[in-house]
Amino acid sequence: MHALSFEQAPPPSVPLRFFLTAPLFLVLAGVLLVVDGAAVFASRWTPSALALTHLLTAGFMLQVMLGALFQLMPVAAGANLWRPRLLAWPVHLLCAVGALALVAGFHHGVAGAYLAAALCLGLGLGGFVACALHALLRSPARGPSVVALRLSVGGLVLAVAAGASMALARGGFVDLAWLRLSSVHVGIGLAGWGGVLVAGTAYLVVPMFQLTPAYPDWFSRWYAWAVLAAVIVGAAVPDAWAWLPLLALIAGFALMTLDRQRRRRRAKVDVTLRLWRLAMLSIIGACAAAALALFGIGGNALPLMVGVLVLMGGFVSVIVGMLYKIVPFVLWLYLQPRVTKLPPMTRMLSEPLIAWHWRAHLALLACLLAAPLWPPLGHVGGGGMLLAAGLLGASLLRVVQQARAALRRGQPL
Repeated sequence: MHALSFEQAPPPSVPLRFFLTAPLFLVLAGVLLVVDGAAVFASRWTPSALALTHLLTAGFMLQVMLGALFQLMPVAAGANLWRPRLLAWPVHLLCAVGALALVAGFHHGVAGAYLAAALCLGLGLGGFVACALHALLRSPARGPSVVALRLSVGGLVLAVAAGASMALARGGFVDLAWLRLSSVHVGIGLAGWGGVLVAGTAYLVVPMFQLTPAYPDWFSRWYAWAVLAAVIVGAAVPDAWAWLPLLALIAGFALMTLDRQRRRRRAKVDVTLRLWRLAMLSIIGACAAAALALFGIGGNALPLMVGVLVLMGGFVSVIVGMLYKIVPFVLWLYLQPRVTKLPPMTRMLSEPLIAWHWRAHLALLACLLAAPLWPPLGHVGGGGMLLAAGLLGASLLRVVQQARAALRRGQPL
């Protein structure tokens, strides 16, 4: 495993611009649910459902994952991005605008919005991926996290290419046959990009922040490659069963993570650990439900429940859990040589705010899981989403304000 090189970390402003923008997409998701909640849960193919899905994926998830890559690549993989401060500006702006344009295209059916989304996301992610792959391939570092970072960036390329093709097809710019890539886009995007990146990050942050044993070498060494192979099988074979190996692998990662957490050396259970456990349990439930849905069991409601479990229960939970550790840690590292007698980074967080966010997140997840059975609950879920997003944003802004105040004073927080 490559030793972590914290001195190679970019300035805090680079990842923080992504991390602090992400909750705004959850706010927009809450507004959409308040307005269109019943339509969102009428079918996973409604314009409202597609718009909500991409607020969470191309909006919230992509923002946080790009910020994490800017931070992790030089620290964990020795892969120094070209002028990260300069690169972050266009990547951040283009990806944020592209995500908004994509959501507008889905929700309002505006052809120009699909084109704008494809151009903005293509340019923003294309520039980032070119710099990221150049840095990752030149890095001499080895280890499972480095491999996962490389494969996840490759997965991002394929997911965006498939997504852009489908967006242009919806806008009438290319043949509608590209819409057949829907299953491939979902598999590559959620598993090959998001899932592999979460796994590569987990190999580092779960043992470091949760004081667990390391993931077994055999598991971390082969997991990302196995996911890649399973995605290829699912994409190449037209039968539903072809996606079952991928579901089994993803559930296996969740079970392995829960086992690591069960063996942790620290007795105290904090909100971050609860969020990670909720995410892993949600992923296991989603995999089991998805296996049934692949064969048409469960009607229209089950695929919607799978989506809720994967996106809100899985990705949003684990990402929020990481944000509550990574944002204070990034600022603590920056302050350490600049502020005397720096206290523990946990002092930068507001425990009451985080506790209320945990309660709001649980209530939100329960509400959205029930909404496929009674769609009007989607409107109620919108209120919960707004509350949870507001608490997350307030917590992260408080950390930044605490760090700025400490830097001005040059003394303990």
